[in-house]
Amino acid sequence: MGTPLDPMRGLIGSGQLQQTQNVAKTTAEQTGKTEDGKSFKDVMSEFVNQVDDAQHQFDDAIKAVENGETDNLHQVMLAQNEAQVSLKLAAEVRNKLVEAYREVMRTQF
Repeated sequence: MGTPLDPMRGLIGSGQLQQTQNVAKTTAEQTGKTEDGKSFKDVMSEFVNQVDDAQHQFDDAIKAVENGETDNLHQVMLAQNEAQVSLKLAAEVRNKLVEAYREVMRTQF
């Protein structure tokens, strides 16, 4: 009968398709983790938590000055600067992720 039009159909009965799927699954599991075993989700969650912590530290420093608990404006300014930089970094990371997602969607057929 010749070769089928869909080459995957020829692999279905031979067991090669299952082997190919297992290799792809194993490779995806291996490449989805960092050296210390964290996934992309874990890394991004830690990053978002760090940005959130910086924002909370700034809020706490402002409240401490407002309540008269401290008069250390230097610490407040450092907390503000850290919060601003971390928020700008988070926005840039988000922009790059959205850009990468759009690029992947454009390349699919």
